[in-house]
Amino acid sequence: MPKKIVPDIAISEIMQSLRRILKAIHDYSSEVSDKFGITGPQLWALNTIFKNTGLPLGELSKKMYLRPSTITGLVDRLEKRGYVARVRDQRDRRVIKILLTSKGKRLAERGSNPIQGKMIYGLTGLTDGELRSIYGSIQKLVEIMEAKNVKATFFFDKE
Repeated sequence: MPKKIVPDIAISEIMQSLRRILKAIHDYSSEVSDKFGITGPQLWALNTIFKNTGLPLGELSKKMYLRPSTITGLVDRLEKRGYVARVRDQRDRRVIKILLTSKGKRLAERGSNPIQGKMIYGLTGLTDGELRSIYGSIQKLVEIMEAKNVKATFFFDKE
């Protein structure tokens, strides 16, 4: 029985597209690290804080589509390096807001648009049907690769 050409081409194109996506993310992460001395996710956080001054940790987590525990570790590293400061809200002392220091602001102003941000922005512009299709396809790839229990971290984050 002859092999179907269409599935071979589709599989080849899927693999090539995945390689392009991973390479773009890797190249971006390397560029950020070389140029700014921080990771791509750290620059993404600085950029998000810069655009949304005084975000509480929970809101930063939502804007970046990351778990609060992941954001806490990221902010800890940025605070340790002098890029952000935690400030207690004057009206509600239970709320801690994340602010850029002058050093963090300078870096955020110099930084490029984070690749993760581009991806999220692009996804938010899709229709419900398009999102469902991508979601289903990605979930199927995770299943095929038996990667459901793999701990997900930032793309190419060194920390």
